[in-house]
Amino acid sequence: MDVVGLVVKLGSAIAEETAVRVTRTLEAHGVRVLVEEAVDYESLSRYPKFSLSGEVPEKLIVVGGDGTLLRTLLRLQGETPIIMGVRAGKRGFLLDVERYEVEDRVKDFIRGEYKIVVYPRYTVYANGEKLACILNDVAVVSKMAKLIRLNVSIDGYPAMRVDGDGVVVSSTIGSTAYSLSAGGPIVDPRLDVLIVTPLNPVQLHLRPLVIPSSSRVEVSVTPQSNEAYLNLDGQIVRELRPGSLVAVTPCESKVRMARFRWWDNFYERLYTRLLQYW
Repeated sequence: MDVVGLVVKLGSAIAEETAVRVTRTLEAHGVRVLVEEAVDYESLSRYPKFSLSGEVPEKLIVVGGDGTLLRTLLRLQGETPIIMGVRAGKRGFLLDVERYEVEDRVKDFIRGEYKIVVYPRYTVYANGEKLACILNDVAVVSKMAKLIRLNVSIDGYPAMRVDGDGVVVSSTIGSTAYSLSAGGPIVDPRLDVLIVTPLNPVQLHLRPLVIPSSSRVEVSVTPQSNEAYLNLDGQIVRELRPGSLVAVTPCESKVRMARFRWWDNFYERLYTRLLQYW
């Protein structure tokens, strides 16, 4: 019997209702459903549990928003199962299945009628300590709204000095997240690059840089700087003292996402979701 794991955004009636529809479709097609252990909805309580830090099914359905997916991936630090994302949040750039089509796409997922798109991840180190592999972005940002002073190098070469609110290092898929709101470019998903975007720099000449994804990016908090925060995929936050060094390098493990109409409507979907904020 096929087995599919289910991860659901917490505290959301929309996510719960969507997840129930997912489970009904899976069961109707003879698939055994396992629910992630943190999911506490009464409507899903009868299903066996699994842990993201333990043995994970080979196929996973994530119902929620971008944050739900990113939190899931931060707990799946090795090669991921094949993940289908169902959008039940406000934004959801990373999850391409809409609620109105859930039943049809779940059937496709069971039958293997999808394209696997593999996304790179990037390892983040703080003062030599390996923290995690991230999908979207890593940001070094001001603490208590005080100016911080950063030196950014790329493959050992000085690239920029930022006196301001910080810097964001983003992947291609993360280009529509923090980097975009800071004035960074929207990057075509068929490219494989990193984007280095300064946050409100005093130096008016500074602009975002687009660099090879194989690059090693280092961000040092100068001894003269105020304290900063390190933010990984918007989920993990660490304090950084003056003199700290953050490094970003390619990660060996990848993310495997099941896509059903991949690329056909990327720009339409992108701008439709951006318009929800207007």
